[in-house]
Amino acid sequence: MTRQNKLLFKILLVSVLIFVFSLIFSKKDRNAAKSVESAILNPSHKSEVSLIEIETGESGAITLKKQGDFWLLSTEGEKGQTICTIADSKIINSLIENAAKIRKLYAISENFSDYERLGLTENLSTSISFLKNNNNLYTKVHFGYSDSLKNRIFLRSESSKAAYECENDFHQFLTTQTNYWSEGEIFPEIENPVKITLKINEGSEVSPEKTLSLEEKSPNFAQKTGSLLSLRHGNISETKDNSLEETGKSGKSKAILTIQDGNGRIARLTFYALQDGSNFYTKNVTPSEIDSQETRFALYSENATYEISEWTYKRIISLF
Repeated sequence: MTRQNKLLFKILLVSVLIFVFSLIFSKKDRNAAKSVESAILNPSHKSEVSLIEIETGESGAITLKKQGDFWLLSTEGEKGQTICTIADSKIINSLIENAAKIRKLYAISENFSDYERLGLTENLSTSISFLKNNNNLYTKVHFGYSDSLKNRIFLRSESSKAAYECENDFHQFLTTQTNYWSEGEIFPEIENPVKITLKINEGSEVSPEKTLSLEEKSPNFAQKTGSLLSLRHGNISETKDNSLEETGKSGKSKAILTIQDGNGRIARLTFYALQDGSNFYTKNVTPSEIDSQETRFALYSENATYEISEWTYKRIISLF
């Protein structure tokens, strides 16, 4: 082969390789999912959201509603009763911020027939609705299956048939578990305690029928109240009843704790013990005169029964 022919052969080979690679990459470009930059919740609405509904196809639904100073969590208990408790505002604010974040949404499908394989049907998906108190719906989004390798999750808007995938930073919010969304602290309604009273009922292992109290002038009052407010409850089991027969946890109370806030709010906890040694309490909160009507509604609506560990109960007793 002459020198000129070798040069022509090399030129031809390079041309063929360029042509082949151009076909491969153009095909990849055609098959690549188109992306748009958008937010699941319009950022201009995030400060106006006051009602969030989360529904799953299998484990029910919860409602999170802004009521004055608090977010109120409502859900249906095992016996059909409505359970209400104070929700964790930090988690809710994190959800709203996450939904209002500008993100890349990758188009996957516009066919209803693909919903099932993506987990986006009504019975397979978990939906989150963001609303105002007047039920004005901002958006409702269905979340489906996730891809752990790409760390993405499938989703679709209620108002569109298009299915997308995006970064999976929503997985922690896709639950209707009351214990996840509820405020874990025992006294979320109390910020500045000024007086605490503990009445130990007859038959208690600590002392028979005895009333103890702490006031601002008591030794180490700030330290003790700080320790008290940091304590957390366990599972939320059912709604309460005066006789506790509805919860299946009837029994004589072993202690009553009353804590008064500087703004006039009063929280009253009644502690019970089961035969298996476990503890739980019910709570009533009296609003202050300066509380708004919405805040009063939230406080009066609380009706949950909270489990509490033996260590936590003894810690409360030890403060006196």
